[in-house]
Amino acid sequence: MRTYTFIIGSADDFEGIEDLRDYVDQRGRSGDLNCSLHEFEAPEGCDEETVTMIGRGIAFSNDWCMDHTFSFITEDTK
Repeated sequence: MRTYTFIIGSADDFEGIEDLRDYVDQRGRSGDLNCSLHEFEAPEGCDEETVTMIGRGIAFSNDWCMDHTFSFITEDTK
């Protein structure tokens, strides 16, 4: 299994993905802006599209949506 984090943030609070990425790098889970981090595991053989769909499914199940958001996936490389 591999561990990933799906990161999603509101377009009202972020200019783009790089802005969201910088914010999460600096503040992590403790920031004040509207974003969310969802950690999950996926099997070794999952391609990038499948991993993204899993991350979106988790975020969308937690009241996020595609409209007016930016999102990306990171892989835990510990």
